[in-house]
Amino acid sequence: MSKRSVIQRNDGYLMLLDAVYFNGKRIGNISEEGLDWSGEDAQTVELWAAQIRTNPVLDIETRAATNEITGKMIEMVPQNCVDLMGGKVVGEEWQMPANSMRVEGDVRILVGTGKTVKLKRVSLRASKIRGGLGGENVLGIEFGLKVLAPKDGSSPGSILPTEPFIEAEPTSLTFEQAGGSKTVDIEASGPFSVGAVPEGFSVEIVNGRVTVIAETNDGESPRSGSLSSFWRLIPKRRLPCRSRSPTLRP
Repeated sequence: MSKRSVIQRNDGYLMLLDAVYFNGKRIGNISEEGLDWSGEDAQTVELWAAQIRTNPVLDIETRAATNEITGKMIEMVPQNCVDLMGGKVVGEEWQMPANSMRVEGDVRILVGTGKTVKLKRVSLRASKIRGGLGGENVLGIEFGLKVLAPKDGSSPGSILPTEPFIEAEPTSLTFEQAGGSKTVDIEASGPFSVGAVPEGFSVEIVNGRVTVIAETNDGESPRSGSLSSFWRLIPKRRLPCRSRSPTLRP
């Protein structure tokens, strides 16, 4: 019996949420309600003629409909909160911003049914912590993503089948002799893993954010290595890590 290849076709159904990325950074886990896609309806003016009283003779659109995606981020680790709402990270503490933040960027939404929604220019607004404490309530940061017209006049976005990918930002890390920790954002179309960790370093992975921890380097030469991230059949992406020696310390 001859082998037949299996072809997956785009069935057009979009449901379930895998991940949301803004400017290449993954927004933390969203509440179980997921994302709500809404907006304002188009505004029109009707033109009536004195001689025709049954229906308007023209329907003129004065303002197009808008698209806005809203949700509540509930994975409130400090870096997630800073990426979404601003402020700063001090150790394990998130210091809230004094003023609200509005940032423009691109959005990529990975849908659970194998689709990707790409939006070229979006305005991110996040200034409210809402929810409750007790029972099944949970606190989170409410946010809105309003779709804007691209500056080049092109299409504002697209929906397409998800293609396997994995990307890391930043792509290299350098630590002082005393060591420390730094984070790397992994943007991937599915679950990923990290390969062997170089000697003198350790890794923690929490929901797509990789924390690389460097031990104190007491040697006479720099300590270096690389981490490889994998997603199924995607080629390795290597992340160089370097720890300075006493002779290289500024």
